[in-house]
Amino acid sequence: MKRIIFQLLFLTALILPFASACNEDENNPPRQELPDAPENSDDSDSTSESNVLVAYFSRANYVPEGTDAVSGATNKAGNTQTVAMELAQLTGGILFEIVPERNYPVSHTECSEIALQEYEADARPALTTHVEDMEKYNTIYIGFPIWRYCEPMAIRTFLEEYDFKGKTIRPFCTSMAVSIDDAQTNIARLCPDATVEDGLRISYNVPNNIKDLLSDWIGIE
Repeated sequence: MKRIIFQLLFLTALILPFASACNEDENNPPRQELPDAPENSDDSDSTSESNVLVAYFSRANYVPEGTDAVSGATNKAGNTQTVAMELAQLTGGILFEIVPERNYPVSHTECSEIALQEYEADARPALTTHVEDMEKYNTIYIGFPIWRYCEPMAIRTFLEEYDFKGKTIRPFCTSMAVSIDDAQTNIARLCPDATVEDGLRISYNVPNNIKDLLSDWIGIE
């Protein structure tokens, strides 16, 4: 009997340490290496809608590639559009192209004649594109080439289509030599309830530092 009791005590002494160790591993599993925490990010902008609109009129999509400033209908193909696209990126604004129903000639001479006719008639060319929910935009950048020393008449159609009361309008233009002053005055006259800020004239040959010029104009450091 004593021998049996001794054997039982010996087996118990051997089993207990292993049982204790299993319970410890189950209740306290090995520590896992956690992945590196992601960098802080603000996703608020991804779901919010911009209150800035960058509207522009340009012949870039109609002037054949390679057309120069002399023979082209407007600016050296694409300059107003180029500026508008850069401005939209800098401001986070929504890009919108003002497209007339009329297809203006590529020839500089022919287009100038039509531009003069529209100016003298104070015409309002019909547009094929329209802004949805204009009321949600607080700041509207409006770009265009200078035609007959002022904005194209399609810009006046655009301005008279919406209510700009309480909004801020910032005009910009591409021009070889003519300033934006007259166009800015016309815009202020057509939108008396809006704040029309000083505009920006950019040469037909958009400079390489266009980003810096626009940043200075809109106040981005």
